[in-house]
Amino acid sequence: MKDGEAKWPNGQRQRRAGHGFSMVELLVAIFVIFIVSAIAIIQLGPVLQNYRSDAAMREVLDQLRQAREYSIARRQYVQVTFPVVGGQYQVVTTQRNDLKPGAGAAVVLSTVPIERPVQFLLAGMPDTPDNFGNAAAIEFGGNAGGPPLGMLFQSDGELVDGGTYLPVNGSVFLAAPGQPPSTARAITVLGSTGRVRAWKSSGSGWVQF
Repeated sequence: MKDGEAKWPNGQRQRRAGHGFSMVELLVAIFVIFIVSAIAIIQLGPVLQNYRSDAAMREVLDQLRQAREYSIARRQYVQVTFPVVGGQYQVVTTQRNDLKPGAGAAVVLSTVPIERPVQFLLAGMPDTPDNFGNAAAIEFGGNAGGPPLGMLFQSDGELVDGGTYLPVNGSVFLAAPGQPPSTARAITVLGSTGRVRAWKSSGSGWVQF
């Protein structure tokens, strides 16, 4: 055998080494990648569902807290509503100048759409430990959707009935249709102080966020 000559019997293994992967080997590798990807997607599904529910809860929570802080800082009535526009669930904050003589028209401060596909929805969950009512996804003062004239944060931080100006407690329930009860969320407001709390579903009950 000459120097530098390959040391494979009949040159067979040397030639095979330059041929790369066979078709069977490629198919096996693709199949393994497919299985691993499918498992990852299945495991990621609940994580994404919880992420969207948490995002929607924070959007509602932040708007309520900011509305309260704004009403105290500016000494203004600030109203929060929860409309559905074109299938998009929203939180709208409005400075109610029109409630004071000569103060001008009401001004919309913010319109925040909540994370899709989350909606204002009960999802079969019980009431929160605050027990402010769950006859509807949005309930304030025992009224589905809130009092007839809405609810307002006022300059002392209280959340009051827009008709009586008395403190009103309430809850906002969130969920995505067709998702597990564990992805449900809730926000409660104690009228006499304006305290806002967030709740996460444990599947059968609530834990404070």
